[in-house]
Amino acid sequence: MRAGFFRRLTSSLIDIMIVFTVIYLSFILFGRTMLQDQIENYDEINTAYQEIMVVYNDNMAEIQRDYEVAKELAGEDEELLSAALDNYLEQSDILNEQNIIDTSPYMEPLGIYFADVVYYYMFIFLLIMTFYSILAKGMTLGRRIMKIKLVGPINYMTVFLHDIAFKYLLVIVLVPINVLFAAMLLMLMIFIDIALIAATRNKLTVRDMISKITVERTEYKY
Repeated sequence: MRAGFFRRLTSSLIDIMIVFTVIYLSFILFGRTMLQDQIENYDEINTAYQEIMVVYNDNMAEIQRDYEVAKELAGEDEELLSAALDNYLEQSDILNEQNIIDTSPYMEPLGIYFADVVYYYMFIFLLIMTFYSILAKGMTLGRRIMKIKLVGPINYMTVFLHDIAFKYLLVIVLVPINVLFAAMLLMLMIFIDIALIAATRNKLTVRDMISKITVERTEYKY
C-alpha cells in the first residue's frame, strides 16, 4: 500500500530533527568557535553590542513604565492620554534613533557572522542528509519509525534525486538568493505533494515520478 502524505511528512520531520540535532551539537562543539574566529575581534565586538542592547532595553522598559504611570494618572482624560502617548512615541523614536547610531559600527561584522551561521547550518544539513539518505539507501530512521520504505530502482543516484535534489536542494540553493522565494517554493512543493498524493490513485509526487520510486507502507523486521 502506498504511504499517505502525513506519514511521509512525519518521517521527513523526524529525519530533519535528527540531522539538526547533530548539526547543533557540532556547532556548539566547534562550529561556533570556527565562525567567530573568522571575524576579527569578534568577542570585543559582540560584548560591546550586548552592552549597548542591555542599556537600550533598560531605557525602553523605563519609558514603558513611565507611559503606564502616565496613563493611570490620566484616567479617562482623552487629552492627557493623547499627550502621554505622544510623549511615549517621541521618547521611543529618540531612543531608537540613538540605538541605531550606537550599534551601527557593530552591525556589519555581526551580520556577517550570523549569515555565516545560516550558511553553516544549510551546508552541513545538506551534507549530512545526503550521506545519511544514501548510506541508509533511503531506509532512514524516520521512515523506519513511520513504517514506510522506498520501492523501485534504489541506488545512490535515485536516492539522491528523490531524497535530496528534489526535496531540499532547490529550496536551500534559493535561500541565499531570496529567502521569500525559497519559502514560496517550499510551500508550493508541499501543496503539489498534498494534491498529487491525495487526488491521484497512484499517490506519486513529482520526485517519485522522476526517480521512478514509490513510497510504500511496510513492516521492518529489524
